Amino acid sequence: MEKINVTLWDELLELGVEDASPELSGFLSALPARSDGDFVRIDTRRLVVARRMLKLCRGLNEEPFNGKMVARNGSLELDKDRGKAIFVMKRDEYARRVSEFRGLKKWAWFRGVWGSCGAIYLPQNGYHMVLRMSSGLVCGSGVVSVLRASGITPRVRTIKGKEEYLIRDLESVVTCMSRIGLVKTSLLLEETAVIRSVRGVANKIVNCDSANIDKSLTAARAQMSLVNALDEYGLWLSLSPELAELARTRRANPSASLGELGQILSKPVSKSTVEYRWRKLESIIWGENKNEKKRG
Repeated sequence: MEKINVTLWDELLELGVEDASPELSGFLSALPARSDGDFVRIDTRRLVVARRMLKLCRGLNEEPFNGKMVARNGSLELDKDRGKAIFVMKRDEYARRVSEFRGLKKWAWFRGVWGSCGAIYLPQNGYHMVLRMSSGLVCGSGVVSVLRASGITPRVRTIKGKEEYLIRDLESVVTCMSRIGLVKTSLLLEETAVIRSVRGVANKIVNCDSANIDKSLTAARAQMSLVNALDEYGLWLSLSPELAELARTRRANPSASLGELGQILSKPVSKSTVEYRWRKLESIIWGENKNEKKRG
């Protein structure tokens, strides 16, 4: 998971700025904002987002000034002590930029939205892509619109004042990553899916083999008890040659499976035949056990 996160954010920072305006609009649409007189202040604790926004601002020919990235009628500054970045814009400029997602390059806009509040999780089973944003933001409907246009229907719910847009299947997650330009990340997700699939199959095989071994050993122990009961009740002479051979073969091979036991016999038989003969042995021994109790 750590490798995917590192690749994801590194790749986001490395992307070009050909679609700087709609992507910046996506960031501004989803990041928390508050009024400050004639200005709007937007902040994020994802410093990687701040770095990406700085790059987008440069792509829009906005020059740094006094250690701050001066945007059009505003500024972007890093507050390192508090571990967050603050973006300050005039109210009308903010409103104009936020409305730009209605343009043609909606996946560039979605990249900004996802970068501001999105994450990928790899639980024990499955793949989750999540966007969590403050309730009431107008970009929520835009997120659903962009995804549905690509045949993806997110699960939408509200948790602790946050709107959550959840995508759970790998194909849809990979599609989103590819559409927003994170090709390396999408390939890494597919590679991870292959590795997890192979591990899952291997674990199932190991678990199945282990269960079969345990089952065989349990059956073998029970059968050894039956063989010992033949000695206790002196029943060997009353057995048919086939049953007597099976009992002796089990005593000589205490850990063999029923199938293996059948192949060891002088005249090899199938597993079902071995099971049938053991049931006959059980009926003889338990019948003698009941008689013994009556005599006692």
